Amino acid sequence: MKEGFELWDRIGGDGVRNVVSFNIFIRGLFENKKVEEAISVWQVLQENGCVADSTTYGVLIHGLCKNGYLNKALLVLTEAEDKRNDLDIFAYSSIINGLCNARRVDEAFDTLDRMTKRGCKPNVHVCNTLINGLIRASKIDDAVRYFSEMAAKDCLPTVITYNTLIDGLCKAERFDEAYLLVKEMLEKGWKPDIITYSLLMRGLCQGKKIDMALNLWCQVVEKGLKPDVIMHNIIIHGLCSVGKVGDALQLYLRMGQCDCVPNL
Repeated sequence: MKEGFELWDRIGGDGVRNVVSFNIFIRGLFENKKVEEAISVWQVLQENGCVADSTTYGVLIHGLCKNGYLNKALLVLTEAEDKRNDLDIFAYSSIINGLCNARRVDEAFDTLDRMTKRGCKPNVHVCNTLINGLIRASKIDDAVRYFSEMAAKDCLPTVITYNTLIDGLCKAERFDEAYLLVKEMLEKGWKPDIITYSLLMRGLCQGKKIDMALNLWCQVVEKGLKPDVIMHNIIIHGLCSVGKVGDALQLYLRMGQCDCVPNL
């Protein structure tokens, strides 16, 4: 980083600093957790009469969000919009992700509205972030509703989308709906992965629906998927929790047949 500052000083001395060099330097500072320094360079850019472009604002917004300066990032976003900069999905998704992580999901949807009004369509990453944000805010019905509206927004769900909602439904003890989502995945040509089945199985076991969990286990094996150590731990713990210690022991002893080594 020291060499970077020295080079920056030399560039300034030669009078060749431009918006591109500012953008590169600001990004490097953020990547090295030098937030205050990045903000200082941003101020120098403005003082030197160098006009920030959309890339500058995107770098600032992403760097501020990533380093926990969410409110500052929101101010930069407003400034960029006021100056008619065409921000890309990268900048808006950084804000939306930061707001969702801060449990400010209503503001995240306000940002989504601002984004779409400026002609920037949400991608599946943004949709996944919003669904996860709604779930974390205990707004599971809103998450289900938004999921059902994705296709109309020309944004098709992915396996990650399904996994996120399945996990949320299980945590809300809405196991039947989660189970139906796996069925929907298959009907629409998506292949549930080990993570999908593990999330659903964990939910079923926590809800004491061990028979449904065992049925799901059989489906996994029949589809040629190999249960990993995490899935084994989930079902073994589930069996023990309902007093089926013998069945849990048998499953433990068969782990080697799945090339699965028990952990601690």
